[in-house]
This record gives sequence, structure tokens and C-alpha cells, in this order.
Amino acid sequence: MEENMSQKEMLERIAELDYNKSQLRDLNDEMRQWLEVADDDMAALRSENATLRKQLKVMEEIISEAQQVEAEPYGYLMASDLNENRSSEKNIQDQEMESTMLKEENKKLTTKMKNLEEEIDQEKITLSKLRAAFQSLEDEMEEAQLELQHKQEVIHQKNLEVDHLKETVEEYNNIIKDLRLMKQELTQQLEDRRDEASFAVLTEVMREEEESVSVHLSLAEEIQMLVSAEMKTSMLPTTHLTPVTTEEEEHEGADAEELLESQSLTENCKTKSGSLSSSRFACTLETAIYGARLFMQCIFTFSFIVLIVLGCCAGDLLSISTLRSSARLMLQPYFSLHYDALPPI
Repeated sequence: MEENMSQKEMLERIAELDYNKSQLRDLNDEMRQWLEVADDDMAALRSENATLRKQLKVMEEIISEAQQVEAEPYGYLMASDLNENRSSEKNIQDQEMESTMLKEENKKLTTKMKNLEEEIDQEKITLSKLRAAFQSLEDEMEEAQLELQHKQEVIHQKNLEVDHLKETVEEYNNIIKDLRLMKQELTQQLEDRRDEASFAVLTEVMREEEESVSVHLSLAEEIQMLVSAEMKTSMLPTTHLTPVTTEEEEHEGADAEELLESQSLTENCKTKSGSLSSSRFACTLETAIYGARLFMQCIFTFSFIVLIVLGCCAGDLLSISTLRSSARLMLQPYFSLHYDALPPI
């Protein structure tokens, strides 16, 4: 039996076995009829043999009596007795010939019966082999059906996993789009804050120059004005910032810590109120750069999570080159943020 037999060939083989089985049944019925006829013939021949044997015994007794009569010295035979003896001898010869013919026919029937019995035994062996083959085919059919059912279940499971992966990829694509839009908004806000800060610093410097020209103030008053101007410029980036919320609950603690760090940076910037205008702008720029750095860290975290999920699903988690190339392709658009020069003071 071939192990890779297709379902169509198995069905054809089963149909052929059913046809052979029906033919064997018909042949078996026909052979049984022949056996019954042969049994009847054998019974008839046995009865005929018994009658012939009885007739032979009677003839032998008659012949022996006739011989005794011939052996008698004083007996004589009549013409009728001679005729009867001759006719009886002829009948005996005919019956002997008939008995020999019956014996030969009986032998032929016996050999025929033996041949039929051998054929029946051979057909029984063939039928048993066909039954065993049919049973093995049925077992193979059941195994093939079970294997096919298992493959269908595996395919269905794979399809569900593929659908889930598609949904996950689509969700992460949407997250990446949202992060890109957020990056653009933050970049625009950073540029606006930078322009506002530079403009505020310029106006404050010009105002201080005008006031220093028009009115000669004391050193304490000048320091107080510088402190107030520094506090105003340091408060400008924090008053216009909009809160940004993420959809990932597991990053809320990290965002809170980063917000506290940004607030501490702004407080450090406020404490530097006695420095020059260039140092004030450097503090504001440091705050903006720190916000951009936090944004890049969020982008890298989301990209790494996407790579881990895709690697786990595709079975290629240990491929470092694939992770490196995917990270480079996904993070390449976010590396274009740079500063050519400081704004004018």
C-alpha cells in the first residue's frame, strides 16, 4: 500500500474491492449450488453402486449354482436353462461394463469435487486477503480524514493568528502615524517657543537698554528687573504647553517621572535668573531639547515593542540583523530633527 495514496485513488480502490467482493459472493453461491448438485449425484451414484453390488452378488450366486449343476454327473441341462444362463451372463457383462463406467464417472466427479474444493479454498483465501486489504484501506481512510481535519484546524488557527497579526500591525501603524503627527506638532511647538523666547529676550534686552539709557537705576533695581525678566521668559514655554496623553497604561509611571524631571529642569532654569541673556536662552533651549529627547525615547520604546511582537509571531526573535535593520528603517524618519545654529539674541 502506498502511503501517499490520494483520496480519489482510495475511493476507486474501495469501489473495486466492493465489486470484487460481490463477484466472489456470486461465485461462492454458484459453487455451493454445484456442490449441492455434486452431492446429489454422489448420493445417486452411491445408491446405484449399492444396487449394482446386490445384483452382482445375485449373479454370482446364480453362476455358482449353474456351475454346481454343470458339475453334477447325472444332471443335464435343458435348452431353456442354457438360454437363461447365456442371457444372465450377458446381463452380468452389461452390468459390469455399466459399473465400470459409473466408477470412472464417479472418479471424474470426485476429481472435479476436489478441484472445486481447492478453488473454493483459494477463493476463501483471496476473499480473506481482500477483506484485510479493505480493512486496512478503511483504517487509512480514517487516518487520512483525521489528519485532514487536524490540518484544517491548524490552517484555521494560522488564519486567526494572521488576522490578529494584521490587526496588531494596523494598530501599531496607526500609533506610528499618531506619533509622527505628535512629533510634527511638538516640532512646530518647539519652533514657536524658540521664536517666542528669542523675541521675548530681544524685547526685554531692548527695553533694558532703553531704560538704562533713559533712567539711571541702582544695582539692586537692575538685578530685580533681570530676575523678573528671567522668570517671565522661563515661564513662557510652560504656559503654552498642551498635555499629551498616551494610550499605554504601562508607560504612565515613566511619563510622570519624565514630567517631574522636566519641571525640575524649568525650576533650575528659574534659579539662574542672575545670568546673562545668552544663558537664559540656553536654558530654554535645553528644556526644548530634553522634551524632544523624551519624545524620541517614546518612539524608540513603541518601535521596540512592535519589533518584539512581530519577532515573536514570525519566529525570528533571535535574528539580530533583522531587528537592527527594522529598527533603522522605522526610526530613520525621526533622526532628521537637528539644529543648524542658535537663534539670534
